[in-house]
Amino acid sequence: MFTQTYNRVVDNQENRVILNVGGIRFETYRTTLRKIPATRLSRLTESLANYDPVLNEYFFDRHPGVFAQILNYYRTGKLHYPTNVCGPLFEEELEFWGLDANQANITLKSDLKGLENLRFA
Repeated sequence: MFTQTYNRVVDNQENRVILNVGGIRFETYRTTLRKIPATRLSRLTESLANYDPVLNEYFFDRHPGVFAQILNYYRTGKLHYPTNVCGPLFEEELEFWGLDANQANITLKSDLKGLENLRFA
């Protein structure tokens, strides 16, 4: 029983990956990142230039707020559009990570009620 528990812990440790995006650390499993094939995150290897073996993490100088939504997309299959970023930035981040906005199930993060009365000064 101890051996099975130990092996499970070791497997989980080896399967875990740390992503430092814009100074914010995100932790997930490699299996999660492989859910969407042919993307930057599904192809992570330790031979990449942005992998730091001392910290055991990958560093990407990208927008961490948008990345939080992208990582959640890998976890849930739903991509929430953050309302605090502009469309071009969101599209640029999707392109960087290798995601196709046309294939993603994109929804607005906030409630849309009252937006029809929104005016910009």
